[in-house]
Amino acid sequence: MDGFLNINKPRGLTSFDVIRKLRKILKIRKMGHSGNLDPGATGVLVIGVNKGTRFLEYIFNLEKEYVATIQLGILTDTLDMDGNILEEKEVPTITQSELEAVLEEFIGEIEQVPPSYSAIKKEGKRLYELAREGVFVVPKARKVYIHSIELLEFNRDSFKIKVVCSSGTYIRSLARDIALRFNTYGCVKNLVRTRIGHFKIENSIDLQNEEKIKKALIPVGEGLSFMASVTITNNSSFYFRNGNRVPQSAIIKRSHDARSFSLVRVFDQSGDFLGVGMLKWDGVYPKKVLTS
Repeated sequence: MDGFLNINKPRGLTSFDVIRKLRKILKIRKMGHSGNLDPGATGVLVIGVNKGTRFLEYIFNLEKEYVATIQLGILTDTLDMDGNILEEKEVPTITQSELEAVLEEFIGEIEQVPPSYSAIKKEGKRLYELAREGVFVVPKARKVYIHSIELLEFNRDSFKIKVVCSSGTYIRSLARDIALRFNTYGCVKNLVRTRIGHFKIENSIDLQNEEKIKKALIPVGEGLSFMASVTITNNSSFYFRNGNRVPQSAIIKRSHDARSFSLVRVFDQSGDFLGVGMLKWDGVYPKKVLTS
């Protein structure tokens, strides 16, 4: 069993809690995930199983989509409603057009300071572990990219948005920063990750559905379907598996979107996935091989 699982993470579990439960269900130890999802959040969590774990780095970098409800006027230590309330502040009168104008300011490349309660490591320890010990570290600002923000609901002291963003974006930080534009506080009241790349919440599996989980494994090659593909001769597959360049003459088929100097999925003539390669003018170079 090598591949990926698209799991709908329930509220209250850490991402690693999900892996613990899946290990018991599938009786498999080797698992990893595509990036932390807060315990209070729900939604898409892509799990790599066995050899699939080696290819999670390509999933991790895909764009993500969230639906978040933002509560104004409240500051917590975690920047969501699961944390301890530190301060409250009056919410000024905001019109929908004013909010939409501010949301527009956050689209594109922005600098964002991650929350002190986050999975970022400092000296080998997660920041949320340090925070629980009473040591609050303010992380350095980092650049992230917001592709779009859509206002879904608007109320006097809260609003709901759909955000499409780069990997590494913190919606809790976004809530804080949007609220600051109106001289008030903001934190996440509810958060759902609805998509990681082509892994969508409508195709995800509930963690309680053990029988469906056992049949829901997505093969590695299929899970990386956002990449272009090439097919090489069966004779050349031996060389690819052993880390050698496969010349252009051995490539017998390529998808229409296969471009030079891009990562591609590599298959043999039987349709078996061999790994990920870098396609260049003189052939395809192995980057990560699915060993036989």
